[in-house]
Amino acid sequence: MDAGAIILIASLAIIILLFSLLRRRGGPKKYPEVVQYLIWDIKLNQALAASFAAREKVKYFEENGWLLNKQKIGFLSESTKDMLKELFGLVEEYNKIIKDSRKNKDTAYRAINLTHFQELLGKCRNELEDWMLKNTGNKEYQQKSPSLTGFFLGDN
Repeated sequence: MDAGAIILIASLAIIILLFSLLRRRGGPKKYPEVVQYLIWDIKLNQALAASFAAREKVKYFEENGWLLNKQKIGFLSESTKDMLKELFGLVEEYNKIIKDSRKNKDTAYRAINLTHFQELLGKCRNELEDWMLKNTGNKEYQQKSPSLTGFFLGDN
């Protein structure tokens, strides 16, 4: 290889690196994605709560979307944020009870009263779906597949 080819390859690598580092991340374009992750957690928790008493082996409630996105919900209304904080506080509390119950090999988790939890799940889901409908025109976020240029340079 001659020096010109090395300089060309190095220049292209630097340009690609700069584009990938300087492209915008997050912001308003990511809001529907954040809301969708929360909706997925809530839907799964609704299904788990509905079958909670009938399950022989109880499962933990889902909170991964919340844990990943709880710092990014500043764009939601205060009442929605408060409801989400209360909801996922209950999830954390119930998961601790379930964990302790598994550890002690008892059925203490059966004493969990899910009435308020299920109501809160419904309210949060409605609030988030209304937000999605208002801001995207859909209750579900339709994720786009990244193009080759979008992968390297970003489609934000």
